[in-house]
Amino acid sequence: MTGGSSFVGAHFCLRARATHDVLAVHHTTPLALNGVTPVKADLRTRRDQRRIAELGVDAVVHLATKVKGEGAPKVNRSLMDAVVGLQVPVVYASSTVVHWNTPTPYGDSRREDEARLEQGDVPWAVVRPSAPYARALSHHNPGHKESFHTLVSLVRSAPLVPVIGDGKYRRQPVHIDDFSDAILALLQNPLPNRAFDVGGSQALSFDEIIDTIASAVHRRGRKLHLPKALFVQLARVHGNFDADLIRAVDEDEVADSSDLSELTGVRFRPFSEGVRCLI
Repeated sequence: MTGGSSFVGAHFCLRARATHDVLAVHHTTPLALNGVTPVKADLRTRRDQRRIAELGVDAVVHLATKVKGEGAPKVNRSLMDAVVGLQVPVVYASSTVVHWNTPTPYGDSRREDEARLEQGDVPWAVVRPSAPYARALSHHNPGHKESFHTLVSLVRSAPLVPVIGDGKYRRQPVHIDDFSDAILALLQNPLPNRAFDVGGSQALSFDEIIDTIASAVHRRGRKLHLPKALFVQLARVHGNFDADLIRAVDEDEVADSSDLSELTGVRFRPFSEGVRCLI
């Protein structure tokens, strides 16, 4: 798999190691998980592409992506070059951003990756998670703090939780264990050459997500709605914000998981149930 040292990637490794021999490709962030073989590589280089090809993997779960920065589309294109070049089945973790009407480089890059698989000649499946979340891993530190953990910290400690815009835009948070189980179930059979949206069984506005967390930690979760333009300006100086994604924040990211659930047998828990892992 690629992206093994990311937050989602590390959780997937822990889920997959029970039934598979997991080779986890990582680049800048160290990776040390029991039962998982780390492979440090830069998939943009031909030397490391050859190294990965020599490992003789049976399938690839492609989780690696670069979300922001001017060079992100080029990096993602190179990563997909390396993955499809292995000529083995591919499960690609895309995103529900592909449904946004607001154009963003990140969304365009995801659509391009999906099109590469559709037009190629290897078996594939695309899974598009909406707002994945899971517990923090005490023994692994990904390159950036997971957004739900930041939100929980704010709800616990801040007198007011800042919200971009009106907070009415919807997300459908999916627990990473459920997401991982669906991928693993797909790999048990020939891949179906189709894309699936993946979300928990609750579509919630961002305000409702805060309310759900606040109820779980026994806080009031008071909100301070601020204009998008302010956060766009903050993105100029703060590395954790992406101006293009902030401009598109009003887009809903909802996901009907019924097709994937029927095919894999995985139940996608609601956020009101899964939130306990965050606290």
